[in-house]
Amino acid sequence: MPSRRIPSLRKHKASGQAVVTLGGRDHYCGPWGSRVAVAEYDRLVGEWLASGRPSHAPRRESVSIAELLLAYAKHCQDYYRPPSREWENIKYALRPLKERYAHVPPGCPWP
Repeated sequence: MPSRRIPSLRKHKASGQAVVTLGGRDHYCGPWGSRVAVAEYDRLVGEWLASGRPSHAPRRESVSIAELLLAYAKHCQDYYRPPSREWENIKYALRPLKERYAHVPPGCPWP
């Protein structure tokens, strides 16, 4: 029998994004505390409930820009160590991309 508990929206501290785990996969919903995040959370949970609360998520064909940025940020933090300021420069350069396109899927399919 499927769980009766509805997963909660929580803050992903590293990215500042709102995230919910459905079917064992994390879904980033937008900036923590924003209306966009709540609307995306409601949509995702509604679809999850309508599909019978599956315990596994269907395979997605693409990832969001936010997910790509998060993976790149983790790489940069490991690769560019102090005293290098390269990570700081990259972080500032990526900010407009994150603000404008965080939830847009990239143009090409993700294998």
